[in-house]
Formats: sequence, C-alpha cells, structure tokens
Amino acid sequence: MIALFDGLARIVSRRPAVVVAVMVVLTLAIGAMSSQAVNEDGVAVDNELSAALEVIDDTFGDPQSVVQVVVERTDGDDIRSVDGLRAAIALQEAIEEQAADTLIDGDGQQPPVASWLGGAQIGLEMAGLDVDDLDDGAVLDLQDQALEMLPPQVGGLFEGLLADGDPPATGLIIVFQDTTGLDEEAASDRQFELAEVVEGVELPAGYQATTFSFGLLLGAGDIGPEIGRLFGTALLIILLVLAVVYWVKPDAGQRLRLGRRTAADVGLTLVVIVFAVVWMQGLGVLLGPDYAGLIGYFSPQTQIVPILIIGLGVDFAIHLLARYRGEVGGDAPPERALATAMRTVGLTLLLCTAATAIGFLTNLASPVDFLATLGVLAAVGILAAFLLTVTFLPAIRLMLDRRAQRLGRLPVAALSTQRESRLPRAVGRTAWLAERVPVPTVLVAVALVVVGGYGFTQLDSEFNLTDFVPQDEPLLDTFEVISEQFNGGFEESTEVLLTGSLATPDAHNALVDSVEAAGDVDDVETLGGEPDATSIVSVLAGARDDDDLADELEQLGAADGARVEDDADVTAIYELLIAETSGADDVIAFDGDEVIARVTLRTSAGQSGAVALADGLDAAFSPARDAGLEVVPTSQEIVQARIGEDIEDSQIISLVIALGAAMALLVLHFWVAERAPMVGVITVLPVGLVLALTFGAMAATGIPLNPVTATLAALSIGIGVPFTIHVTSRFLEERRRGTVDGEAPMRRTLTQTGGALAGSALTTAIGFGVLVTSTLVPFEQLGYVIVYAIVFSLIAAILVLPSLLVLWDRRAPVSGEGDEVRSEQAVTV
Repeated sequence: MIALFDGLARIVSRRPAVVVAVMVVLTLAIGAMSSQAVNEDGVAVDNELSAALEVIDDTFGDPQSVVQVVVERTDGDDIRSVDGLRAAIALQEAIEEQAADTLIDGDGQQPPVASWLGGAQIGLEMAGLDVDDLDDGAVLDLQDQALEMLPPQVGGLFEGLLADGDPPATGLIIVFQDTTGLDEEAASDRQFELAEVVEGVELPAGYQATTFSFGLLLGAGDIGPEIGRLFGTALLIILLVLAVVYWVKPDAGQRLRLGRRTAADVGLTLVVIVFAVVWMQGLGVLLGPDYAGLIGYFSPQTQIVPILIIGLGVDFAIHLLARYRGEVGGDAPPERALATAMRTVGLTLLLCTAATAIGFLTNLASPVDFLATLGVLAAVGILAAFLLTVTFLPAIRLMLDRRAQRLGRLPVAALSTQRESRLPRAVGRTAWLAERVPVPTVLVAVALVVVGGYGFTQLDSEFNLTDFVPQDEPLLDTFEVISEQFNGGFEESTEVLLTGSLATPDAHNALVDSVEAAGDVDDVETLGGEPDATSIVSVLAGARDDDDLADELEQLGAADGARVEDDADVTAIYELLIAETSGADDVIAFDGDEVIARVTLRTSAGQSGAVALADGLDAAFSPARDAGLEVVPTSQEIVQARIGEDIEDSQIISLVIALGAAMALLVLHFWVAERAPMVGVITVLPVGLVLALTFGAMAATGIPLNPVTATLAALSIGIGVPFTIHVTSRFLEERRRGTVDGEAPMRRTLTQTGGALAGSALTTAIGFGVLVTSTLVPFEQLGYVIVYAIVFSLIAAILVLPSLLVLWDRRAPVSGEGDEVRSEQAVTV
C-alpha cells in the first residue's frame, strides 16, 4: 500500500499538468451524466405493509380523495350562525359549480360536498326559506331538526364536521373528489385546482377558509430551495473558517504573498468539494434505476448529501495540506514534501475513507429506501473527495510551489511556524491526562458510556412525513387545527387487504363478522352505530335497496343484510355486483381462483395510535383469517409507525456492523503495517464513547431517532474514526523516535496533530451546524446530532484515546513488534 502512494506521488510530481487535465476531463464526463438525474418525491418504504398498499393501489386505484376546507370564525364565537351558514353555502355552491366535473356522484349516503351546517342547509331548502330570513337561533333549530330526520350515517357525518369547543368556532367542509383512473400527480392537480376555487370565494367578514389535504401539504413544501440555501451557507462559512485554518503568520513583507497562498489553498479545497459533488451526482445516475439499478432515484431527502460531503471531505484537504506544509517548513523541497505527505497522510486518509464509507453503507440495512440510497451516494461522494484530494489538489499545489521556488518566493520560514501556534500547544497539554492519570481517565470514559447507553434506551423513534415539510409552511397550522379540533379530520383512512378464497359462503360471512367487529376497535369511526367502512359488505347491503337487483341476489343465495346462505353462489353474487353497481369493482377483484378485497375504514388514530389500531384490526379480522384469508391492516400512518420501530432495530444492527467492520479494517491494517493488531481495536474503542455520549445528548435534548438522525451510526464512524486514526498513526511514528528534547511521544503527537484535528473539527462542526437553521425538522435535528458527535469525537481523540495508547505502550515495548517495520511505512498526519 505504501508503494501505491509512493507511485502516485511520483506520477503527480512528474506529470502534475497531466493529472490535473485527466481529473478535469473525468469530472466533465461524469458531470454530463448528472443532467440525467431524476428526483422522485416521497419516502419509499419496503415492507409487508407498504407492499399491501401497493397491491391495493395497483388493483383498485384510489377512486376518490378527500379534501377538507377548514372554515374559522376569527372572533372565536359560535360558527353555527347566519354568517356561518352564508359562508358554508357560498363555499359549497362555488365548489359544485366550478369543480362539478371533479366530484363523485352522490348517492344520498355520501354527498359529494358536506358542511358542518349541512343539516341547516337541507332544512332551509325544505322550508323554502332564505338565509336573510333567519337569525342565529333559527340556524341552530334548523340544524337540530334536520339531524333528527336524516339517516344516522348522514347525520353523524354532519355532526363530525363541527369542531370541539364551547362554543365551536371552526367547521369543516369535506369534498369527495373522483380520482378514478388518475395517477398521484393528476389527483394532486385536482386538489390544487379546488384550493384555487375556495380561495376565490368571498366570505362574510370575520370568516376565513383554508383548503387542506396531505397532497396539498406535501406538494406545497418544496425543500429544494431549502437545501440550496443550506449548502450555500455551509460552503461560505467553511471557506471563511478554512481561511483561518490555512492562514500562516507572515514574516515582514510577506503578508500579501501568504494571503495569496491562503486564498489558493481555500480555492483548491473549494474546487475539490465541488468536483466531488459533481462526481456524486453523475455516479449516482450510473448506479441508479436507469443504469445499474443498484440504488433508487434521487429524492428531496438525498439532497443533503452535498452538505455531508462538504463537512467530511474538507477534512481530507486540511490534513494533507497540513502535513505538506509541515514538510516544506522543515526545508524539504516540494517534491519530497509531497512524497512524505502522500506516503503518510495519504494512507491514513484512505483508511478514513474506507471507514467512513463502511459507516454510510450500513444504511443499506435501513427499512427506508431513501436512506439506503443516501448511504451509497454519501460513500461515493466521500470516495470522490479522497481521490481528488490525493491527485488534483497536490498536483496544482505542486505546480504553484515549484513556480514560487524558482522565483525564490517559497515561504519556508513562515510555514515552519505552524507547529508553534497556540492551538497545537494547547492540545498538546492535554497529554498530561495520558501521561499521569490514564487509568482514571479510561474509567471515567467507561462510566460515561454507561450513562450514554441508558440515554439510548430512552430515545423515541418517530417517522412523520410532515417533518419533511418546511415548518414555515402555513398548511401545517391548518393540519394542527384539524388534528386538535377534529380528531385528525376525515382524510385518514385505514385499509385492510384480504386475499384468498373469499368467494365462499363461510369466508364471506366471516368477512361480515370481521367488519362488524371492527366497529368496536378504538379509533375506528362509526356512523349510526356502524363502522364507517366501504367494502363488498357495504356494497351488497346497499344493493338490496334496488328491488330488481335484490331479487337476483336472493336467487343466488344472498340472505338478510350482507350475509349469504350456506349454499350461496358467492362468485356469481360478486360478479353481479361488479356488473350492476358502481362501487363493487373498487373493493373486490378476481385474480384467477383467488379474490383480492379491500375494506376501507375511516379512522382517527394518527401515527401515535396507529400500532394499537393495527393490532385491534388484526384481532377484529380474526374470523376472516380463520376462514383461510390473508389479512393485512395497513395505512400510511401504520407504515410510518412501524418504520419508527424498525429504525430503532436497524440502528442497533447498523452500529454493530459499522463498528465491527471498522475495527476489522483497522486490526488488519495495523497487523500488517505495525504487527500490532490490538492497536486497531484501541483505535475504534473511543468511537463507542462518541456514540454513547451522542445518544445521551439526543435523549437529554429531546431529539428522537427518525430516518435522518438514524444515520448517526454512519456519521459517528465517518467523524470519529478519522480523528482516532490520525492520533494513533502519528503516535506510532513518534513512539519509534522515543523521547526527544524531554518531550514524550504522546505530547509530541497531540501537539503536532492538534492544529489539524481542531481545524477539522471546527470546519466540520460549522458545516453541519448550518443544518440547525433548517426549517425541516429532521435536518435541524441532524445538525444538532452531528455537532454533538464532532465535539465528542474530538474529546475522545485527544483525551481518551491517548490514555488507551499509553496503557498499551507500557505493555508493548518499542523493540518488539513495531520496530520490525520501516519508519517510512508509518501512517501519520
């Protein structure tokens, strides 16, 4: 491996212009592929529940969508008033006139448009009155009288459209749109058109209306500009920090010259990062569904990867340039300085890249598809940053320094002062802990691991699609009103997918029993004492209102209600219903000898009660399962809730895989390079402290595990392991030199790596810290989590790891295993 980097250094030294040209051409070629990138909205999930939703969508489509219009009285008084009735009538008339062709066909049981004063509207029409003839009391009377006369299902619907409160100041109008045969985008377009209709209605003074659906909410929240702002801000701030990190104290008359050098190094680092992002985009297309098919399409959530590349990729340039500058400052010519930096830091950076990539690739075990794609893209981006750092960056730096050397302008003396700055000396003083009290330091670290581990057990797991909507989106306020005042509203529904031999009397009647039992499950809404459900059961019961059709059904064996006789021809009954009714083919379909059926229930569990709802429905449909049917209760809320549980489980798996793989990599490396495999174990152990403390900080600050913060395992490896590798590698080199001028190896290690480590931590923390300004909750939380991880990684690398290394050093004499390896094979910063 050393020979590889020696060879690379020779190539860069002999043909720097060719290296630059090759990397630019590669970047242009790969960048051309990025123009084919496809961004796919949504958060895809691969499990039994999401598969059931896909079967339902593929088999039946979604024949209707529910749009809710929230009408509020701004003074907080009772919305059951004359002006409230005027508002309801104005909105309903506008919807029925301007969007008539998008509404379902009302059948009396489910009107296409229903308002909180639907009863008063019916009473007004029946009495032949005008709104101007009424006062607020008359409106209440009309509403109460109509509710007594209407069928329980319709009356219950109207009552549910009035908010809780005394007096109720908010009402709902629900609109059932016909989406038969429409894809998701076309259905969403209809909802946006309806929202425009509502927005154009003039309401009485003191009333306001807002249209809401999840399609509108998720469609309105474009996070692209948000990601662009975060990326730009992170890049700008990191450039300023890099200017500070790269700045060299000038000698007299050299301020301008060293200022240009600093600007050049900052610019080179910027170009490396931008090129790495281009490589990530282009290679992501090649790895995607249209080519290799190894990952999914890009998504709004994967747009965070460029920020990850900024935060982690900048470190490579900092460490390589720090060692190169140090060698030049030691009076080495640029070519030899580059060879030393490549031989030492290059191999260390390769280890860091491998460990970071391993961490991100553990996301392949995630139940959320975009996280797996994000992990691969991040690994590709970090690999690209490494390749560019060891080729493009040193090639240009070498050409600039050769020119400066020819002109006699190479600032050797100024570069030699880097190690004398305050920050490296301050970090060097922390060696006191390792030299004087290593055992107590390690014991304190173990205690902190225990505390942090307890914090992990207290973490909540959450997965809310609304978190991926910018928090300044006004529709989120409307969603909160619906959730708090209408028990989640009327848009939530839960599907039960049934497959198997349903077309038998026993199985059909078992389904009837199951639907009836579902009415007793908590959070299943009822109308007139019956579950608000649509299924072949409700279609059959409704069909009996048609006398001619009822006669045909009875001849085939249909009994009272929705049941069938023991000798009924259920297949013929289903085929007759599909042929003669409008709703049967939306709830049942034949697939060879088997039947695919859906039961759609209106529910109000939300995500917090989704798991309990799923368990309750699973129990309620036990008669259908006992009859040989496969039963899967599912909904977006249930999927999200189950994912929250899966995320917690996959986080543990990811941690074990990531730590185990990183440890195996380092054990192998240090065994081959130093004949000291135990050093590989020691180098990874502090990362356990980083993880524990980060989990503890998350628990203390109320940050849950979600699809974004669940990348913590990858990030902790990507941040923590490089820090510890740099310290370990430099210590092994200094250990061979022994005590020099009264300075022990560990003190020299921390002094000479301190500036680069602290600068790396600072740039990474600021780069990721920009995320805390995000209006997207998961990204904001991720910003805090990464800052925690960076701070704890630096602490572990300069306080805990040195104590472990010193304790190992006392039991492993220098004259043993390590001395057998040539010093030039050491990997250092």
